Amino acid sequence: MSFLRQQSEQRIRKTLVFALLLAVAVSVVACSKPQPGDTADPQLKPIQEMIQQQLPIGTTDASVRSFLSARGYSMEIPTQPGTITATIRHIDIQTVQPVTARVIFYFDANGKLNTYEIHRIFNQRVP
Repeated sequence: MSFLRQQSEQRIRKTLVFALLLAVAVSVVACSKPQPGDTADPQLKPIQEMIQQQLPIGTTDASVRSFLSARGYSMEIPTQPGTITATIRHIDIQTVQPVTARVIFYFDANGKLNTYEIHRIFNQRVP
């Protein structure tokens, strides 16, 4: 009886260790998942950081429009419902060159910011 009990306890320990390792692996993958608006372009990082700080996920459509308008960023007429497309111009501090991005904000059915995309625009003048 003692031998069977010992084997059962070993199986339970192995199962628990496996479950723990699986949980750690899942959390590592979840944490490394790109966040909304993540960009690999270092010159777009300041724009991304500004959006993350000023317009967190869940911000209302009206608040996003107000934010963009107050800063003079141009907005396009939406081609898709539930989106706002804006052109954001920023001066890169390291190169002292202007950087222009097209940012598409996506909203859920309740008009709350869901995610956004940032794309660099080259050779475009902003009014």
